[in-house]
Formats: sequence, C-alpha cells, structure tokens
Amino acid sequence: MDFVILANAWQDGLRNPTSKHHVAEELARQGHRVLWINGAGMRTPSVAAGQDRSRILVKLKQAASGVQAVAPGIHVIAPLIVPLPGRAAVRRLNAFIYGTCARFAARRLGFAEPVLVNFLPMVPAFQRRWPWRRIYYCVDRWDAFDTYDTDLMLHLDEACCRSADLVVTTSLMLTDRARSYGARVEEILHGVNHPHFARALEVAERPDDMPPGPAVGFIGLISEWVDQALLVRMARAHPEAAVVLIGKADVDTAALAAEPNIHLLGPRPFARLPEYLAHCRVGIIPFVVNELTRAVNPIKLREMLAAGCPVVSTALPEVGRYTEGVDVAADADGFVARVGERLQAPLADDRRRALSAAVAGETWERKVGRLLALIVGQA
Repeated sequence: MDFVILANAWQDGLRNPTSKHHVAEELARQGHRVLWINGAGMRTPSVAAGQDRSRILVKLKQAASGVQAVAPGIHVIAPLIVPLPGRAAVRRLNAFIYGTCARFAARRLGFAEPVLVNFLPMVPAFQRRWPWRRIYYCVDRWDAFDTYDTDLMLHLDEACCRSADLVVTTSLMLTDRARSYGARVEEILHGVNHPHFARALEVAERPDDMPPGPAVGFIGLISEWVDQALLVRMARAHPEAAVVLIGKADVDTAALAAEPNIHLLGPRPFARLPEYLAHCRVGIIPFVVNELTRAVNPIKLREMLAAGCPVVSTALPEVGRYTEGVDVAADADGFVARVGERLQAPLADDRRRALSAAVAGETWERKVGRLLALIVGQA
C-alpha cells in the first residue's frame, strides 16, 4: 500500500525516532511506500526568539528542496504554511496547501489511493477532504500542553476524531475520549525495536562519557513534563549514584546541572542507547503526573525493559499496566525509595534477560501489522 503521513519534521527524529518515525520506517520495511509531510503550525512562532528564527530558515530551505528520498521507501516534503493556528481562515488555507502538495507529490511518486495517517490535529479540513482512507493517529493530549491553546486544541482534536475512518490511540485515556466523539477507535500501544535494545544484554564496555558508579538512567526529551524537583531530590538522597540524563532539553535545566551527581549528557544516537542502558542499574520515568502525562504511553518504558533494565516511574496509568520489572511510585518518597532499592540490589544477568524477554512480543513489526490488518478489514 501507499501511505501519506502528516507528522512533525522528519529530521527531528533522526537521532532519536519518535513513534511516528518508527511506524513510517516499519511500513517501508514491510514493502509499503511512504510520503512523509513535515507538519508545522502548532503554535505561533516568535520572531524575537532565536530558535524560532532558525527554524523558519530551516523550513524555507526544506520547502525549496521539493520531494526528497530520505530512506528506502520513504520520501519527505515540507510545504510552506502560515504558522497562525488560532485563525480559522489560516487553518483552511494551510489545509489547502497540505492537500495540494500531498496529492501532487503522491502523483509524482506514482502512489495509488494512498492512505492518510494524520498524527497532528492542526488541519482537520485536510484530513476531512482526503479522498481515500483517513486515519487519525492520536498519541497525545494536545490540549494539555502548556505551549498550545487549550480550547483550540480540544476543538481540532475532536474534529479530527469525527472525520477519520479510524482513530488509532496509544493509551486508555485517549481511547475513551475518542470514543466519546462517536469515532471508530482501536488502541495500539507503542512498540519497541526489541533486537536493537536487547543488545544491551551483550554489551560489556562502558561508554567513555558515562560517569563511574552505579547509574540511574533517563532517556528522552527533558521538557515540561519532567519533574526536575523530583530528580534533584532523588540525586541528593542517593549521592553515590550517577544520575545520567540522555536527551535534548527544551526547558531550563540549571537546577539539574547544579547537582554534582546529575550528568546531562545531551542527545546520543539511537544506535548507541543500548550501550548506556547496559550499565544502568535502574531506568526512571520521572514525569509530573497531570492531564498531559496521564495520557502518555512512554516509548522509553519498553526500550528500557527490552535492554533488561528495571524501571521506576511516577504514577502514570499506562506504566501501571506493566508489572514485570516496573515499580510505580505513588509519591516522591516512594519514588526515591524504589530507586534506592534498585540501586542496592542490581538484577543478575538471568533476571535481566527474563525482563527483556517479557516485552519481546511488543515489536513495531507487530504494532504496524495490527494497523495494516485494521486498514484492510481483517480485524
């Protein structure tokens, strides 16, 4: 089959793929063709912000590049749209731009009746007017982000749910909400590249940039949902531990950097993540518990488990669906205590292997297989 995917910028997931990238790559691996549309316009940029100015220049360059082959079976386009999401007329214009560019590129690539997989709620008119099958793949509570307009995102998310032939969700909260709109909904939890992360079971050498000592590991974007106060408290309670944070930060991390045993390593290539997890006694999901994170199904949970690394998390409902090797703490005291217990009692090799084996069936291959079956009406 042929697919058109509207999601965040393709290049944003080159170092650490998002769920959207995993889905696209798995579709291509299974022989399907993918046209990826770099989506934008979730918020109004600030010309005064240097980062936003840089992003504007990057988008102009990408748009001028036309249809680009970025991987076997995957092409990318980056239409220029107007980043004023609060204006209905602008959203209609952007929907027209996306639709025109997508159909033109699909014809150029020889696509036949491509399935639309929409990961972004910003242009429901684009989805509604798509002439073939339409899937709204809902992975977040868009209205719960601090940086987005709550009422607007509620409205757009509902519109996408109502106009889709199928809504795919990744958590129970998202499933219940989509069904309240009368949509046809199927829940497909995130997957894991199990063979890749299971390499951690064979890794011996510690990465040169990983500090010595028993390690507590976090892998992911350090953003508004990461509880920095909890991380500081945990680091101070366990000064013998090296708290290793791997990932880009889009918030101020001065409070973390001030702690001597918190190590902000920044992003590391996806290919190298098993090397770091191999030397972590425990992995952590230190998220603030709120409306945003209650709907989150953390990809890193399964990646850490696949690496044989036990996990301590704050009380996220989706993490609570796992029991093997996962400790869910009801409060900060419990979180700090559970981390301490894991530090004091590292898993033996056979227990790490059993932990990895427990998620061996949750591969992206199976998740995408389920999606394909739903599309062709076999499930």
